[in-house]
Amino acid sequence: MITIGFVFTIFMLTLGPIKTVPAFYAMTLELAPKERRLLAIKGTLIATAIALAIALVMRGTAASWGVSVDDLRIAGGILLFAASRDMIGQVSRPSPLPPAGKHPAVTPLAIPIIITPWGVVAILVFMGLAGGNTGMIVSILTMLLLIMALNLVGMLLARQIISLVGIVTFQVIGWVFAVLQAGLAVEAIVISLQHFGIIRAVTP
Repeated sequence: MITIGFVFTIFMLTLGPIKTVPAFYAMTLELAPKERRLLAIKGTLIATAIALAIALVMRGTAASWGVSVDDLRIAGGILLFAASRDMIGQVSRPSPLPPAGKHPAVTPLAIPIIITPWGVVAILVFMGLAGGNTGMIVSILTMLLLIMALNLVGMLLARQIISLVGIVTFQVIGWVFAVLQAGLAVEAIVISLQHFGIIRAVTP
């Protein structure tokens, strides 16, 4: 069974301000303060709507397809591990910002800066694991809203945050969290393999 702490950690890693703040800072260097605030608010609202739509529309889809909880856990673990590998690989090749479209609040801010592919994976996996547990579903949605609120605060204070800690510090924090994410992904896979009886649980 998933815990709220685990959900928050994964959402923080895949959807949270650690990656959003430096990207927003870089994409708004030439904007006036009022324009930055408006962009941050619009981007957050759009990203929140997308995240909630993904969570609510996909509710119960895994069960209707005959996908078990352990199947979801293994799939999510593999994909989150792949995301961690890509994040760690950016030590030597930092990824450039996606080009801005006609509506920068949508692209690149809402997608893919705030709503990453790995964030979508996390939402789908957690909603699938929640099944028909209404309390867990509400908790997952609450964590999504909390992460989006943290993104908004981070973007509104991006100038102050970056001037205080620096871009390099954010990169280092991102790599540390990528390693943590890889560990959590491996743990999820191991738990499911134990449930399937493929490997034996080790008792301390």
